[in-house]
Amino acid sequence: MVKLKLERQRKGFNRLAAIYDYLLLIPPGRGFIKSQNELIPLLPQKKSCLIIGGGTGTFLRSLIISGKVTRIVYLDISEKMLSQASNKIKDLNQKCNVEFRRGSLDRITEDEKFDLIVTNFFLDLFSPDEVKAWIRLIHNKLSEEGLFYFTDLQISRGKTFKTFMNNIYIKMLYFFFRNTTAISGKTLIDLRTEILQSGFNVVYEKGYLKELFYSAIFKKRS
Repeated sequence: MVKLKLERQRKGFNRLAAIYDYLLLIPPGRGFIKSQNELIPLLPQKKSCLIIGGGTGTFLRSLIISGKVTRIVYLDISEKMLSQASNKIKDLNQKCNVEFRRGSLDRITEDEKFDLIVTNFFLDLFSPDEVKAWIRLIHNKLSEEGLFYFTDLQISRGKTFKTFMNNIYIKMLYFFFRNTTAISGKTLIDLRTEILQSGFNVVYEKGYLKELFYSAIFKKRS
């Protein structure tokens, strides 16, 4: 059953890969790019980085240009997303080694640890139990001084027209992705709280577009 679900998701994201970057041009799509790139300058130098569900490689390119890391493992379920990401960095005179891996949890070996782990608009794809499993994995795979770089949608609080429209937008995104990529997530949960309750502290954080997008750097609680 799990393999069948992953295969459906792989096919869905393969179909989406060709148009994914164009979808980000539709407002408020630019917020996806701005929010995930905004905290890169605040990162200290790190040797190894794992990017999970990196998609077409927009963040990968920005991270390489920043010169913040020397080795990146780029993990995605879709070979077409990986191909686009690879093409997106071909013109860079990079001093960073990038290894592309297709797959999911099973492609991260038991003995691997990373100084930086990145999930941008990834955890929102999963059910609450799956989110907990991914956060546990991230916690276990971070080195002692490792950082967790996180960007995602967040639930808008309050009763203003803007928060109403934000929540409508999120519902539309879930409808679209569930029907095109067979994701298991049905609704957005409070991901920030889930991360904090899983043994992390906030180092930096920032909201965008009236808090529709949220970006943060976390570290493991000592």
